[in-house]
Amino acid sequence: MLGCRTGVRKMSTALIESFKATAGKTITCKAAVAWEAKKPLDITDIQIAPPKAGEVRVKVISNALCHTDIYTLDGHDPEGLFPCVLGHEAAAVVESIGEGVTSVVPGDVVIPCYTPECKKHECIFCQSPKTNLCPTIRSTQGQGFMPDGTSRLSKDGKPIYHFMGCSTFAEYAVIAEISAAKINPGADLNKMCLLGCGVATGWGAVFNNTKVPPGSTVAVFGLGALGLSVIQAAKVSGARYIVGVDINDSKFPTAVEMGATECVNSMTCEDGDVKKWLLGKEKWGYDYTYDCTGNVNVMRCALEVAHRGWGESCVIGVAAAGKEISTRPFQLVTGRNWKGTAFGGWKSRTEVPKLVQTVMRGEMALEPYITHTFQGLEHVNKSIDALHSGTCLRAVVQIGESGLVPQTLPKLKGNVRVEGGWMKQLSHWSQSCQCEMTFSVFLPDPQARTAPLPPVLYFLSGLTCSDENARTKAHFAQEAGRVGLAVVFPDTSPRGANIAGEDDSWDFGTAAGFYVNATTPNWSKNYRMYDYVTKELPELVAGLFPVDPSKMSITGHSMGGHGAMICHLKNPGKYTSVSAFAPICNPTAVPWGEKAFTGYLGSVEAGKEYDATELVKKYKGPSPPILIDQGTADGFLNSQLKPENFAAAAASVNYPCQVRMQPLYDHSYYFISTFMRDHVDHHARALGLRPKL
Repeated sequence: MLGCRTGVRKMSTALIESFKATAGKTITCKAAVAWEAKKPLDITDIQIAPPKAGEVRVKVISNALCHTDIYTLDGHDPEGLFPCVLGHEAAAVVESIGEGVTSVVPGDVVIPCYTPECKKHECIFCQSPKTNLCPTIRSTQGQGFMPDGTSRLSKDGKPIYHFMGCSTFAEYAVIAEISAAKINPGADLNKMCLLGCGVATGWGAVFNNTKVPPGSTVAVFGLGALGLSVIQAAKVSGARYIVGVDINDSKFPTAVEMGATECVNSMTCEDGDVKKWLLGKEKWGYDYTYDCTGNVNVMRCALEVAHRGWGESCVIGVAAAGKEISTRPFQLVTGRNWKGTAFGGWKSRTEVPKLVQTVMRGEMALEPYITHTFQGLEHVNKSIDALHSGTCLRAVVQIGESGLVPQTLPKLKGNVRVEGGWMKQLSHWSQSCQCEMTFSVFLPDPQARTAPLPPVLYFLSGLTCSDENARTKAHFAQEAGRVGLAVVFPDTSPRGANIAGEDDSWDFGTAAGFYVNATTPNWSKNYRMYDYVTKELPELVAGLFPVDPSKMSITGHSMGGHGAMICHLKNPGKYTSVSAFAPICNPTAVPWGEKAFTGYLGSVEAGKEYDATELVKKYKGPSPPILIDQGTADGFLNSQLKPENFAAAAASVNYPCQVRMQPLYDHSYYFISTFMRDHVDHHARALGLRPKL
């Protein structure tokens, strides 16, 4: 298998072999060449040389047509060079890599980004949270070359210029490593290509460059894909009033669907004076305005309807060669701010993968933008015609096959702000449990844009619980948000599997999966909670959330405490740290365990493979200290939990374990919430979020 560290998707053997066959060789392939301005693109064979040091050659899967491509083809771009291969809004698969490339390997899925990110410590632009304008390869990219000042594209020996460091109107392309944003290989590449430029730019103008707060007023000039993405992001940000401005009334319904409060035609509004119309709605102007047209007169209007005293106007559209903007200085003296954005301020290699995950989680939609689809590079000129028609937002040209099947995406059930982070609840089809499973994730806000990804703590809940109990009652979020720790809450069993007897009792079946892989006939198809929490769910979380899958810890309560301990003891080194609240420490010796193991595994004896007291005796591997809190007033202490048995077994093999008997505390979430801060601290120190004691 190539690429994907988390192993979510596998590439076809045929494609892998084809990559091996072409690595290090010149590839002859189809490309849409712009030989000169104002002429149709020529679909012809060209040669793509192997990547040099610091470069990556990619197989292009899909390419969305952007107005910048047309702007250059029409001769308006002052940096436009011919002949060239256009295209810069794409998704691709790495075919081969040049010397020194370490961030991607053949088989990785990437979005080529015209704004690179070198990530070097000495790059003041990459290190600054204020900008994404890494200048490392800017000079050569603007000249149509790769970083060494030469081209990898040619036609029968005649060099062809690169375009925006991408040139993805071709079956293959060569890009700089620092321009390759590695993304989840389960993503739908025919959609994600849109994040290579336009839609991502509009989102970023709102989220990064102007940081629109809730309750703001917004005016958006130009309702193409770029303007609609601004509206979409402004709505998500909580803007109270959003006006869309365009000269084409047919665009208004879509703008309203995307979040606009109302729209106005700047040509046909009262007196043809859109500035007057807008200020008639908001006397002192709009908190945030955006030009998405590239027209310098519109840019001026957008500035002058920005709010007196604090309004911000963001230029996103690219103006034609030689055009200049102007306004009376008094507009700025009276508090308006004029700013612009390139690629929405996104730091490409760090943040584009997170954008892909956001879309895959269902938090931002790309589907409304794709109005036209074309199969095959030979139809690229039809996509240009579609974009010129006025009815097209984005035309996606499907150029190649990746051999990857897009991942079946989860359903977003909840997304709630809490304690400097977000509590997200999702459901998905589980291959392990053969049913729809629900889980929740607390995702802390990053402490800085380029901060390391947060580690993950898994909290396994107890009998009768779902993913919701601990997330709402355990008082974990304040401390987890403070230290920057993501927390995952799985469900405790499959639900609705239609197994006879699954709902007959509270301590077996539904909400009582016991974190085992069942082997008895009735239960073995669905009740595979051990595989689910140790393999499938961590893989899913790593692919859908910006977390560090290499730093993972585990805790739990009661049945979940048992689950946390056995997951660690059966997987040496998988978890950085372990803890438990009132765990079922020796389930083969107590009624709960006897019932579960007999029902799911066929015998109590078989349950020894899921008994922490038995497992610790033969454990070999890294030995992180296990923290156990247990209330002395717990009604299940003597009959079901037996922490003394585990403590004795751990001591017999010198495994570090701290059992804290907490006077007069019971088995409830009052007990858990009291000591949750200690457990978060225990894991935070082990995971490097705080200094070790």
